[in-house]
Amino acid sequence: MNGIEKQAAFYRGYLIDDRSLAPLATALGTIVGLSLLVHLAGALAGPPPGAPIAERVAHASSLAARSP
Repeated sequence: MNGIEKQAAFYRGYLIDDRSLAPLATALGTIVGLSLLVHLAGALAGPPPGAPIAERVAHASSLAARSP
């Protein structure tokens, strides 16, 4: 085995094999799902209390327009 084959075998050890793709996909999906859930909760919460009055009134009027 020459030098290039030894280096290739060394770096091949750092590759992700097929058996570890399912946990990786699960972890990535969980992270993306949680970040979307946090973003949705922040969007539904409305503007922060220190926001300008016009922004708070606009948010309140949009909520009132949606109610039956």
